[in-house]
Amino acid sequence: MKKFLLWTFERGSRPYDVICAVILAFIFLVPQRLFDDRPDYMRISADENVRRSKDSHGNVVYTVLVDGPAVASEAAAEQDALSRLRQTVHEKFEINRTEPIYDTRGKLIAYAIWIDNGVLPF
Repeated sequence: MKKFLLWTFERGSRPYDVICAVILAFIFLVPQRLFDDRPDYMRISADENVRRSKDSHGNVVYTVLVDGPAVASEAAAEQDALSRLRQTVHEKFEINRTEPIYDTRGKLIAYAIWIDNGVLPF
C-alpha cells in the first residue's frame, strides 16, 4: 500500500499502468453531478420559471429563468427577469442585488435576485 500512496513504481511497469487506468476511469466514469457544488439558489429546472430559496446567510433569493432567444442582451434579460419576478410576487419588495447564472457552456439561463429581508413576499 505504501508503494501505491507514494507512487514509487517505474514508468511503464504494470502497477504504474494500473494506477493510471484507475485515475483515468475515475475522471471519466464518475458522474459529473457528484461534483456539482453550486449553491442551492443557482439550481433551477426548466419546468419552473421562478424558484424561491435562501443563500448561505439566510437571505431570500429568487431564481428566475430567462427566455433564451427572446432577449437580445444581458441588460434586457435582467430587466425581463425582474419584471417576471414582480408579476409572480404580488407584494412590494426591494431588490438588493442580481447575479446572472450561466450553464456549463457559458449561456445565460437565469438570474438570481436577492430581495430585502425586511419584506418577505410568500
